[in-house]
Amino acid sequence: MRSHYTTKIMDGENKRVIKNAAWMTVFQAANYIIPIILIPIVSRILGVESFGKVTYLQTIAQYATIFINFGFEYTSTRAIAVNRDNPEKLRSIFWGTIYAKLLLTMVSLLVFLPYSFTHCQSTEEFVMYAAAWMINVGWWLYPSWYFQGVEKINIMSVANFLIKAAGAILVIICVRDASDSVNYLASFSFSYIAGGVITVVFCVKIEKMKYIRVTKETVMTLLGDSFPIFIASVFSSITQAFAITYLGAGHATEHDLGIYSGAFKLVFAAVAMCNLPISMAIFPKVSREYEKDKEGGIRYFYKTLKIVILISTCFSVGMYIFSPLAVSLLLGKEFAESTELLRYYSICPLLCTTSLYLTVQGLYAIQRQKFATIVESIALLVCIVSTIVFNDIYGVKGAVWAFDLTVLTEIILSFSVIIVMNRKK
Repeated sequence: MRSHYTTKIMDGENKRVIKNAAWMTVFQAANYIIPIILIPIVSRILGVESFGKVTYLQTIAQYATIFINFGFEYTSTRAIAVNRDNPEKLRSIFWGTIYAKLLLTMVSLLVFLPYSFTHCQSTEEFVMYAAAWMINVGWWLYPSWYFQGVEKINIMSVANFLIKAAGAILVIICVRDASDSVNYLASFSFSYIAGGVITVVFCVKIEKMKYIRVTKETVMTLLGDSFPIFIASVFSSITQAFAITYLGAGHATEHDLGIYSGAFKLVFAAVAMCNLPISMAIFPKVSREYEKDKEGGIRYFYKTLKIVILISTCFSVGMYIFSPLAVSLLLGKEFAESTELLRYYSICPLLCTTSLYLTVQGLYAIQRQKFATIVESIALLVCIVSTIVFNDIYGVKGAVWAFDLTVLTEIILSFSVIIVMNRKK
């Protein structure tokens, strides 16, 4: 029988987990809800062509973001959680991560500058590239990995909400017509930079993360630990963003890019909303069941897979039915052509959520992460080839069909590996 003291400890841990989960819900909600609120405002002000252009530039900047974050959200978070009772080690990890991300930020800038010079048509367009990229200064500084590691999710959630809200307010104030595309991009960059500076100062002053000299070995160790996760995230992120990148690089008219961008924004907002309740309610439970009993965990995995498919199917059916209403309300009449693309995209909540579930709770749970990387690399190859071929034949519709095919490939490959591995077990 457990002692009263042990029971109190367990109760305390449960309360902390519930509290962190609640704050993480706020954190995720801010990520998704605020951008959704902005869509109907921005799409009507900027119009189809400018909306497509800023979406393309944000996608280019996102590649730098992936490079700068480099998997530290997992590795530095874990390192800080393990060493949270060792102040000296904690400071070393904190400033080591800041230095590592600074190095990556400088490298990304060296790549970005020649790319922007060779792709922009005017000084104004170069300023737009710069305004989009500057958000990465904020990503360099923002220490979300620290707050997660010390389990102060409430602080991270509030900071994240304020950053998103500040960016939204600046957009509403500064974006008045289609010529304000630079203001739109700069608003988010400024809010992230301000948020990054404020949270680092908070860590130094309140969390006692006083500056210490960091060795080269510490930085290289952090980079080495994060590299495998970085590779996996690169494959996944490029797969999602490749169509926008390809179309925006001159393989579609500005009008078609805008129409595609409108459907793209809406579908991935729906995918995010579909993933949120599943990730909060189901994913942690599957992990715990698998840890307690592998065979029981496998059975629970298949059982909950049916629930995941049912929930995501409802989202997909709803998206197909309400596509005209969603486009009309959120994007405006100017984006009417996005309705057809959104309907082609409507299967994505089902496909993307199932694929994520098979990867995170399937391959990762049975300790087959290397297969996840292989699956993602094959899917990326399918994405690149099919996007180029289908777009040349069918236009922007082909880009949608290529993405659907890519995610279906991920599902087939992941599920095949899981079946083989579970049979061996």
